[in-house]
Amino acid sequence: MGPRTYLHRRRRLHHNTPVVNRILSSPSHTINPQSSSPLFTLIPPELRDIIFHHALLASPDPQKPYSRHSYWYRPGYTHARSIATNLLRTCRRVYLETHTLPLELNEHIVWGVEKSRVPPGVERKSYLLNNRMKACQKDLITSVHLFTQQSWLEDWGPGQGDQWLAFSQAWPERAPSRLRITIRHTDWWYDYLGENRPLALDPKRKGEARVGEWVAAEEGFERDSWGARFENLKGVRVLELELETVVGKRGELDNNLVMAPSWRFRLGDGKVLVLDEGVTERWEWSGSRHVKGLGMRDVPAGLQWTRKGSRSSKAGGTPRNNSVVGEEELAVEDRLEYYVVLLTYRARSAKEVEEEDAATAKEKEGNEEAMELAIGRSSTNTSATVPTPPPPVIRPRVLYNRLNAPPTYYG
Repeated sequence: MGPRTYLHRRRRLHHNTPVVNRILSSPSHTINPQSSSPLFTLIPPELRDIIFHHALLASPDPQKPYSRHSYWYRPGYTHARSIATNLLRTCRRVYLETHTLPLELNEHIVWGVEKSRVPPGVERKSYLLNNRMKACQKDLITSVHLFTQQSWLEDWGPGQGDQWLAFSQAWPERAPSRLRITIRHTDWWYDYLGENRPLALDPKRKGEARVGEWVAAEEGFERDSWGARFENLKGVRVLELELETVVGKRGELDNNLVMAPSWRFRLGDGKVLVLDEGVTERWEWSGSRHVKGLGMRDVPAGLQWTRKGSRSSKAGGTPRNNSVVGEEELAVEDRLEYYVVLLTYRARSAKEVEEEDAATAKEKEGNEEAMELAIGRSSTNTSATVPTPPPPVIRPRVLYNRLNAPPTYYG
């Protein structure tokens, strides 16, 4: 269990920021114990910690809704998010007890997309990539979500070279334990180039993936492929690949995912990210067919909006509460159905995976030999025991006379 009070947090020196060090070391920076406050005198530290956790979780800002027609709108991301960081400015004791929580508790988002596809008020170059955070702050981050265009991930879009490489190298000591990579319908190459080409995804291949030219399951990652970049990361325990397209391209996406079990992402700490096939999720949701970004043309006139709850839904699996009261709803003719697949990879020991693969291969080989032996025995036994069929017996014809007399047999 983590530190509960500011006295405990004081011992957490490797996470101390310069501000905390100043507060703890300077005689002039005395810490008021807040003895008159019920928050610190009546409420136990365990309950106070729960209160602080709840207060510093990011939540949708009702004053900043996202348009249903924007690139960044999707279930779970319907409004800009806000964190009540003013709580940290209440007093020094509150600051010492809570200064790590905004980093620890919340998902940090990286928009690896064109500037026009980044939500308003968000810097395109993430603070995670421009060295604005100190190492002691990065160590506190546990969850990062990357919204990426395929070109960003494959490190060769116009003006986007080596961005995925830069992200993978931004965590020299320890990467976040949970990493989610989302490729939306508008993030695939076919949408970026304005071509209705088939979907293709291959983390083993360097550069752009090509349909029907996937790297074989038994082969490793090509050098400098985006899947090989995971070797720069240490400490990732869960990787989620969220892949979205329109329902009409569902078959294309599913065809790509046949290779997903063979994507074994090796990490820099000796672990391997292996697909957990038992938790793969698939769902559909209803969005706008008129997506647009900042600085782009307006949405076509005549769209019929009503002030109701969202109809975005998930088919199958665990229901998600994606509805927000007062959210605009699209008319039927302005909707487009999207199909999403969520793959979950979990970190396992490389030695354990290799031993399991060897055992599986040995078992498969044994089964094939047993099958061949059984087929051989079956064919031998069949040829030895099948009797020679007897010659056909010609039965005499039967004729009846007119008086119904007993039949007379003729040879």
